[in-house]
Amino acid sequence: MTSTVTNSEIARLRGELDEMTGRGEILDALDKFYAEDCTFQEGNGEARVGRAAQHAHLSAFFATLKAFNGATLRSSGVGEDVSLSEWTFDMTGPEGPILWNEILVRRWKDGKVVSERFYTA
Repeated sequence: MTSTVTNSEIARLRGELDEMTGRGEILDALDKFYAEDCTFQEGNGEARVGRAAQHAHLSAFFATLKAFNGATLRSSGVGEDVSLSEWTFDMTGPEGPILWNEILVRRWKDGKVVSERFYTA
């Protein structure tokens, strides 16, 4: 899965993606940065295939929230066709506060995310 994009370009794209995520523009970022046939996997769970499937999944989750209070980027990095971002999401769900810690590992090809795997703690 060799990319035609340099690590510095992936770092720039990851930075833009992280900025949008931090502002809560997650669905817009999905449309802008992810390949149409991207795969999304939570830990060792079954992967969702396609940007549309992930959009539907996230939309359903966001519909359950009373508020998205913010997101804090804890750390990030870039390697050969891969980026990592560590987040704490602060949300209010139907039962009260939610603090969600997550590490996102994204594989890039030609300037788009082609797979994303996320791990929660």
